[in-house]
Amino acid sequence: MRVVVFKFNHFGDNVVFVPAVQALRRAEPSWEVTLLTTPNEAELYRGPHEPQSIRVSTQPAFNQSHRRPWVLLSWMWAVRRLRPDACLLSFDQGSAAHLVARASAAPVRVGSTAVRVRVRNALTADVPPPPDARPATWHWEMARALLRALGSRALLPPLPPPPDFSGLGRGEPRAPGSRPRILIHAGASKALNQWGPARFAAVAERLAVDCEVAWVEHAGTTGTAPARAERVRPRTAGEMATALRQCDLFLGNNSGPMHLANALGCRGVAVTGPSAPGWDPYWHRERWTVLRHPNLACAPCERLHQSVEGCAHREHPLACLDYWSPETVEAACRARLALATP
Repeated sequence: MRVVVFKFNHFGDNVVFVPAVQALRRAEPSWEVTLLTTPNEAELYRGPHEPQSIRVSTQPAFNQSHRRPWVLLSWMWAVRRLRPDACLLSFDQGSAAHLVARASAAPVRVGSTAVRVRVRNALTADVPPPPDARPATWHWEMARALLRALGSRALLPPLPPPPDFSGLGRGEPRAPGSRPRILIHAGASKALNQWGPARFAAVAERLAVDCEVAWVEHAGTTGTAPARAERVRPRTAGEMATALRQCDLFLGNNSGPMHLANALGCRGVAVTGPSAPGWDPYWHRERWTVLRHPNLACAPCERLHQSVEGCAHREHPLACLDYWSPETVEAACRARLALATP
């Protein structure tokens, strides 16, 4: 069997998709799996259960390929030449992915049209959102649907395990008795999800009194490291994983690094605002503190398959994030460090 998997999206979206791809490789190791994804995220899929082939494109270039028909036709031709028996499309893939999948002539095409797609009859199996509205669960159900459609007898567990990132990055064990090390990532791909570098810097200064604080500087969204923090500049997913394995606590927004920290089993504190609850840490939930406004009528304004581009709270924009002060976030970090969760 030959399977082509589509996943052009951001870092965190890929982290929660990895278990579905790894499950296909474990369940049917003889199948040939080709993954189409974004360049920076391809490393997440490397390891003991990696696809036989990975092809990359930036998300904007692929999603907007319909504006350059020769680019779209080249993707259609490349995928069709693979002669796939099936295509698997993550629920967040747009019209370009659906067009390429339909043109592939694969008899089985599993995905979802919950996100607005202007292509009809691209899918042979449309998997609805799961009851828990969690992307990781949704991807898992798609993998199960594809296995059934191809006649596989492999049985997957009801819920996805954490991704196997054993080959991603390296980490030295923390020395016994050393001060707690906290890794802070103040950025996020969307401004609406950012509590703000200045606030995180204030927390960093407070924690640095008795903790080692490392500050991730990345992609212009994280701000400059405060004076008492160590600067960390990971260039790859592997380097980010290494930095996470060397910390005792992760602090950040709802972001890609937060999802990687969660998948690796780190303890963490996440300051979250308009993001859908489905994007809260999925695995090891007992190790995480999620700071979400307890009773704001408009929150969360994001839905699992429908993102927001602006705040609807006109009287107090981003009140969901402003609710949290540096003092309360510091207290949440110290409380999480004090817990005896392994």
